[in-house]
Amino acid sequence: MASLPQCRLLECAKHFSISVTDLVVMAASCLIFMGSFHLNQYFDSYMLYAPGVSLIFLPAGIKLLAILVGRFPAIVGLYMASVYMSTKVWHDLQMVSLYLFAAASVFSYAIVAYVVLKLAGVLHDLNNLRYHHIVLLSLTASVLNGVIHGLAYSMAGVAAADVQWVTSAAMALGDFLGCLAIVSVFHVTTLMFKKV
Repeated sequence: MASLPQCRLLECAKHFSISVTDLVVMAASCLIFMGSFHLNQYFDSYMLYAPGVSLIFLPAGIKLLAILVGRFPAIVGLYMASVYMSTKVWHDLQMVSLYLFAAASVFSYAIVAYVVLKLAGVLHDLNNLRYHHIVLLSLTASVLNGVIHGLAYSMAGVAAADVQWVTSAAMALGDFLGCLAIVSVFHVTTLMFKKV
């Protein structure tokens, strides 16, 4: 018979096991986010406000959608993708800054998704997700992400103090429009499939 500490360890291990589905969600979230990031770069000549800040940022919508659908495995995949993509944008920064930017980017969205869904009473399967929830999620996540990125950019010395919050506001606007576009398309598509 296993001792009490061994039983607790086995019980904890059950909660942290990774399934094949989790690995697929991680990989899909990572690859789709990177793909959307590259797609968004095609619009940089029209929409780029500053390095890493687009006035319509479609990857923000992919990130929010992945977190809503894929939960924790998606967060892991998005974090890996964010670190990797940060190396493509910020060539002269130390890796610790890139880890910080990725954490700010992913966890601000994850925290907002968790809190808003919980407070709004949205079911785990998102069956009762409504358009006003999408607007609230998009707006709240975008604003929090902009504020946290402003602080992270300030800590890393990336943005000058006089333009830091203007850059953060531009980031929040771009994230909001990207979130609204992607998650709205997903929502309308799922509603159409429900009617079929």
